[in-house]
Parts: sequence; structure tokens; C-alpha cells
Amino acid sequence: MKQLALCLTLLLATACFAQQQGQPPADRQEPPQGTPPTFPGQPQDPGQQPTRPLPPDEQAPPPQMLSTAEVQRQITMHLNSEPALERTNVDAQVTDSSVVLRGNVANEDQHDLALRIAQSYAGDRQIIDRVKVSEHT
Repeated sequence: MKQLALCLTLLLATACFAQQQGQPPADRQEPPQGTPPTFPGQPQDPGQQPTRPLPPDEQAPPPQMLSTAEVQRQITMHLNSEPALERTNVDAQVTDSSVVLRGNVANEDQHDLALRIAQSYAGDRQIIDRVKVSEHT
């Protein structure tokens, strides 16, 4: 009986000690965090309207597609600024439904890179590959 009482006392003391390990000492206060937490539906600044959470059966709207001119600018800028495509003449013509790549490259690596650049900005537009590889074998 003494052993049972001793075991219960030891178990209770261990549980109390373990519970206190996760708490900061009473005489030391934690400094307040810089940014208060925000909660869904709560405006983050006074002028901002809260956003309505989507019901489970409704999906988020698709991201806005870039305009044809913006896609043209992005692809052209990245094709011209890519060091690996420095001595090529690859050009892109963008419409609402497609991106046509034209020009000449020296090897397959340059060809693949030009295609990846166009695909990364094309969105849902079809890529039409008219780039010629002039690699000599």
C-alpha cells in the first residue's frame, strides 16, 4: 500500500513538473510581439474591407491573365536579357490565343531555353515553335 501511494505521489509530481516546463517563469514577462495576429474576416487596417471567405463548394477565381501587350513585353525582355541567348535572333509575336516564336539558335539548349521563357509568360496561350536550330553535326 505504501508503494502504491509513493508511486501515485511520484506520478503526480512528475506531471506537475512537466506541465510547468512549457510556461515562462512568473517573474519574467515575455515582450509583446511586434505585429498583432490577424484572423480571417478581420480587416488588417481600418480602411480595408474584410474579405468574404469562399464556401467549400466554390473555387477561387482564376488569376488575371496578362494583356497581350504585357506578355509580348515580358517574353521579349527575357529573351533579349538572357545571356545564353545573346547571339540569337529569337523573336515572339503574341496574340490573345498564341505565342509564335521565330528565329535561329545555335543549339538545342538555346532552343529549349527560348521555349521555356515563352511558356513561363504565355499563360493559356498556345506556343507555336518556328525556331530553327542550326547546330552542325
